[in-house]
Amino acid sequence: MKTLCIFFDYASPFAYIASEILPRFAVRLGIALDWKPIDLGQLSNYENGLPYSAVKRRYVVVDALRSSEFHNVRLAVPKPHPVIAEPALRLAAVAHSKPEFLDLHTALFRAAWTEQRDLSDREVLANCIERANGNAEDWLAEAESDAAIQQLKQTTLEAEAAGVFGVPSM
Repeated sequence: MKTLCIFFDYASPFAYIASEILPRFAVRLGIALDWKPIDLGQLSNYENGLPYSAVKRRYVVVDALRSSEFHNVRLAVPKPHPVIAEPALRLAAVAHSKPEFLDLHTALFRAAWTEQRDLSDREVLANCIERANGNAEDWLAEAESDAAIQQLKQTTLEAEAAGVFGVPSM
């Protein structure tokens, strides 16, 4: 079975939409999906952590809502917006090899982009872990470790070396 690597950040509405529609295509095409978390704001092409002007940020919201409607994917602009995704990304980095990863990944994206929950809130993360049948206490401790920070940084560097400048990138 072939594998499609997908670099993502929970802050991206387009990565969320992709997370909802790509699994259907993967099943039909007989491919596996390898979701790799990156910290989009740490890519070198993002000045001051923000890739867009205020005008473009407003347009991206409109375009994301239009794209979600086209793909029949429920989307609500998160609160807070922009999404503070680093804690969730570190959690995804440490959970990546766990069997519950896909359920956690789905829960995190939906928490932000349909439930309008704050991905920087420890309780929100714990709830997502519980929905994925994981151990919230252990996983959150792992996600807060220096190893998790380094793992996310390494995946971000891997993405940059591969030419990634936005998400989702495949």
